[in-house]
Amino acid sequence: MGQESEIKEVIQSVEVSCVSADGGRPVTEAREVIREGPLTIDVKDVGTYTIMCTPSDLTALAVGFAFSEGLIERREDIHVLMKCPKDPNVIRMQIAKKDGANKLQRHLLIVSSCGICGSQDMEAMLAALGKAGDTLRMTGKELTVLPEKLRDQQKLFERTGGTHAAGIARNGEFAATAEDMGRHNALDKAIGMCLLSDIPTVGAAVVLSSRVSVEMVAKAARAGVELIAAVSAPSSLAIEAAQRCNITLCGFVRKGKATIYCHPERIEGVVPEKGS
Repeated sequence: MGQESEIKEVIQSVEVSCVSADGGRPVTEAREVIREGPLTIDVKDVGTYTIMCTPSDLTALAVGFAFSEGLIERREDIHVLMKCPKDPNVIRMQIAKKDGANKLQRHLLIVSSCGICGSQDMEAMLAALGKAGDTLRMTGKELTVLPEKLRDQQKLFERTGGTHAAGIARNGEFAATAEDMGRHNALDKAIGMCLLSDIPTVGAAVVLSSRVSVEMVAKAARAGVELIAAVSAPSSLAIEAAQRCNITLCGFVRKGKATIYCHPERIEGVVPEKGS
């Protein structure tokens, strides 16, 4: 299936009335909107999770979700991964048994506008996150162009204006990019794409078209990401989590500028190297 065919699968045309402040007559036009639908992830002996999402890259979303929520540590932990032959919006998964795999309640509904951080003890979640390494370095110019490069990949947003995007970047180039109505879903899709293609995320950068919540930082931390670059603002808890996880957190990365909230040492010239 070509890219245009894939786009048409997740876009719907609707008739709208457009009005303006000048008092002119309403104009009827056809507009494209993004589709929203349920994805059910049925993890054998663990739980069933229904995620409201944009119906694209569903297998990657299922794998990324399982990884982000700690159900798996690597692709090899998934013993069975298949779409239901009767319903392509149901993905069945069997994973290696591990302690704590039942931490999410069964039959959980997750809407596209948010994640599930409220279902867990926040301090416990933060304490469980590991610290990122210290291998990534980039210039200010390399940092500020990342959202522009991501924007070039946002074909669904270009048509509908209704999606967020997330990308995993290594050496200034994207290893994976994804779009979804939900910013959490977009990041899970990008992480899932990397897992399915055996692309390492440790030491990479995450680029987001959205604001940054604590759960977005937690997803990045689990993937070993060292830098987050977002076009909008982070929350106070996101900054705290990034600080604790040794992640460089950058917000308002647009128009050639960026605000670095913590661990600026990865951006060349911001903090002098030790011994210089």
